[in-house]
Amino acid sequence: MAQTLEPRTRAWLKWEWRAALITVVGGMLIVAAVFAYFTFRPQRLSPGALTARQVQTAALAQIVCVQALAGAKEFGIVPNYAQLANPYPNETKVRGRYECASGTNVAKYTIAVDLVCKQIGQRRCVVLHSVTQQDGTVLYRRQG
Repeated sequence: MAQTLEPRTRAWLKWEWRAALITVVGGMLIVAAVFAYFTFRPQRLSPGALTARQVQTAALAQIVCVQALAGAKEFGIVPNYAQLANPYPNETKVRGRYECASGTNVAKYTIAVDLVCKQIGQRRCVVLHSVTQQDGTVLYRRQG
């Protein structure tokens, strides 16, 4: 049952097949582009993720305050039950001097230390400079 189509109908079907082919091929190209984008894009760190270097730097910063509080306890300036209010030191205007906040239920202390060498893990590198109460009373200040 072969049917002969008139020329206008044949031209219309030819155009319709081309449009369908363009739509299918174009859709496949778009799908491939989206797939490639999500597969090969560089991975960004989430806002809360830390790099290994940042973790190491934070650990070294915490050591400064831990040693500062240990030195103040060792000298008997702060009570043995005093704790760090913030594990990270604050910079001061003096190069190599850092302040750490600590306290008890009753009093708050600011402990200033000087870093005298690069081996922060060694006790001799973190030297106690001063201990001040929250009201400004100086409990200890190193001479010199």
